[in-house]
Amino acid sequence: MFSKILVAVDGSESAKRAFEKSVYLAKQCNSRLDMIHVVLDSTYGGDSAATFQLIEELKERGKKLLDECKNEAMRNGIQVETLLKLGDHAQVLIETANKGDYELIMMGSRGLSPFKELLLGSVSFKVMHHAKCPVMVVR
Repeated sequence: MFSKILVAVDGSESAKRAFEKSVYLAKQCNSRLDMIHVVLDSTYGGDSAATFQLIEELKERGKKLLDECKNEAMRNGIQVETLLKLGDHAQVLIETANKGDYELIMMGSRGLSPFKELLLGSVSFKVMHHAKCPVMVVR
């Protein structure tokens, strides 16, 4: 059904649930599962050493999270790849999915309030509307 699945992991509860469901689905479909963690690099401002250090710390946390998820998926016999990228969450997910010929994107729902979604838009909303493949949002 799905030979290549991309799942976004960020440590949130909904992303954890999306990861768990992606492992189940990948196992059922004998799919390759690629996990992506995106570090937002544009909101920290400036080129200071403190900004650089913060981004490096966030990358290290992301790498640790990806390694934990990779180990869990591999224990379930799933072929896994990990991706750590910098940039806008939605844009990076969309570009990665479209260029990588994924058949499904799985991600958690952050649960922004309706007012915030109206003003800011959510990552899942943007991905659902701009990705070329189906998107499963897990609550």
